[in-house]
Amino acid sequence: MSSTAVSVAVKIDPEMRERMKRLAARRRRTPHWLMRDAIREYVEREEARDAWQEYRETGLHASAEEVLAWLDTWGGESETAAPACHE
Repeated sequence: MSSTAVSVAVKIDPEMRERMKRLAARRRRTPHWLMRDAIREYVEREEARDAWQEYRETGLHASAEEVLAWLDTWGGESETAAPACHE
């Protein structure tokens, strides 16, 4: 997966900066890696929350069986389209 540089200033207090530096060192990562990972986790969690809310409002879904059957076709000559959502 390719990445695109985004120039954004995020202001954090000196104590948080030091905590991040210590944690990054313990994890053998950079503070930059920690921030990217935290953003990824936040976005994934919020997308899941939105999907759950949409399901609660509409009842539309695809069953596990439908999704697994669809995934079984991936990479083959008979690859099918994703299952349609239904109530």
